[in-house]
Amino acid sequence: MFGIKQLAVTTGVVIIIAMITLVLSRSLLPTDALAAPGPVIERTALKSVSKPATPVSVTRLRAADHYNVQRRFSGRIEPNQTVDIAFDEAGKLIKIFAGEGETVTAGAALAGLDTELLEIERDRLVRLLASARVEQSSMESTLDREESRKNKSRETKNAIDTLRISFAQISGRATDLEGQITMLEARIRRATLHAPFAGTVSQHFADPGSSFEAGQPILRLIEDGPRKVRIGVDSVLCRDLSVGDELDLMIGADLFPARITAIRPNIDPATQTRAVVFELKDDPAIVAGSVATMQMMQEVPASGTIVPISALRDGSRGLWEIIVAMPTGENHRIAVEAVEILNVSDTAAFVRGTFDPSALLVTEGQHRLVPGQLVSLIQ
Repeated sequence: MFGIKQLAVTTGVVIIIAMITLVLSRSLLPTDALAAPGPVIERTALKSVSKPATPVSVTRLRAADHYNVQRRFSGRIEPNQTVDIAFDEAGKLIKIFAGEGETVTAGAALAGLDTELLEIERDRLVRLLASARVEQSSMESTLDREESRKNKSRETKNAIDTLRISFAQISGRATDLEGQITMLEARIRRATLHAPFAGTVSQHFADPGSSFEAGQPILRLIEDGPRKVRIGVDSVLCRDLSVGDELDLMIGADLFPARITAIRPNIDPATQTRAVVFELKDDPAIVAGSVATMQMMQEVPASGTIVPISALRDGSRGLWEIIVAMPTGENHRIAVEAVEILNVSDTAAFVRGTFDPSALLVTEGQHRLVPGQLVSLIQ
């Protein structure tokens, strides 16, 4: 009983203290604060503002039934003639008259063999021939004198017959000696190699003092003058070429005019091409062994359209995309179309896709556009 009364008293005290605190706090506040109304939130009606259409540059997609591919075919430049010059018989090389890279005229001496033994044999035969000629002349005089006698005995006649046989023998011997001398002189002349045409010595294969076999090359001679180049060309494109046609060939970084002199009728089984032979004009800048390239345009049938390289952007799954503007009322809306590139050049690409024929290709500012965006066309 006593506990309940004590709890009631304590509760009453707490309530009285709270009421006194509330009265004191309100008395301390300024009167204007008590009269100030609470915060008022003004609700303003939102007005719908339509954004202006974004101006874009466009071009019309035009259907095409083919595209052109630039084909390149190359070949190595050759001189008209290249020969490895050799002696007809074995011997010892004593001198080379033309160095590597030296230009020579037709008939100029290029190299020489040791002809000492040949000259000794020739001189010996010349002396034998001279002796035979003297003996032949003496025998001819004796024969003429014996035949001029009016009264000839049997012995005289027999002597005349013997003289005739001896004269025939010495004459035959002299003729044989002349033939041997002629052969030796020819071998001596052929011991010096001469240039068969005007050209440039490109390489030596032997040095003076070395011995070699017959037919072993001594040096290589390249003919001066216009060069030629043999280029393997696709058999289909060869139908557009004819003997006498003039084209420009790329050699290094420069173009040089060339004329077709021959087109092989057969197809090379290794390259599946036909050889086209060109003649180049004589020019110091054209060096044998260089590579010449011919360019030709080939028309490839295909359905698609041509777009600038700048209009392409990476798409998903390895595809490419273009941004097009589709007509919607007075304006156009942006759409993205996937395309497949069939051919590409330095500035344009031939593509095919599922875009609408009435679509307009956006050529600039694709990065600031999104699908569905309203755009206006720049005229």
